[in-house]
Amino acid sequence: MFYVRKLSKKSNLYKIRDVSLEKVEADVLKQELGTSRNTLSFWKCDDMSHLADTMKAIILSTTSIETSQFIIVDDELLNKYEISIDETELGATGYKGFDKLHVNFCDLDYEKIGAILNMIREISSDKTRIPELKREQVKSYIVEVRKKGLLDEEAIRPELKDAIDRYCSSIA
Repeated sequence: MFYVRKLSKKSNLYKIRDVSLEKVEADVLKQELGTSRNTLSFWKCDDMSHLADTMKAIILSTTSIETSQFIIVDDELLNKYEISIDETELGATGYKGFDKLHVNFCDLDYEKIGAILNMIREISSDKTRIPELKREQVKSYIVEVRKKGLLDEEAIRPELKDAIDRYCSSIA
């Protein structure tokens, strides 16, 4: 199994990769690894051939249409760093039928956050584990979901709905 997360800023990937663990900026931690109830949100992907669906679910859980940097970790890394997952919380996504892809990395503490930083550092040189979608690709994914009738406009955030109306309005 693979686990995917969208970073808030592409540059943060390099701010994690290019410094020692203890020198990662506090703002980067807050932006990329901000927790709630000692959990961190990820989306699962059973194999890489289904990565596009996972990315669509993530995109349709955000607030804007923008270039998006993703990170992908796997069960092997979770086991190595003893990170637990909880699959009980459905994801808030506008991609109908894909809310069950959501998982939380759970029981996190300072040590586990350090482990997640190490996982990001380990995958950062493997292009298949740090895919980037340009803004046009993000728009095309949203248009594709809409054309297939799988866009749940009630579930998307108002900011994203406004962006979809603005940038994808010519699409039925």
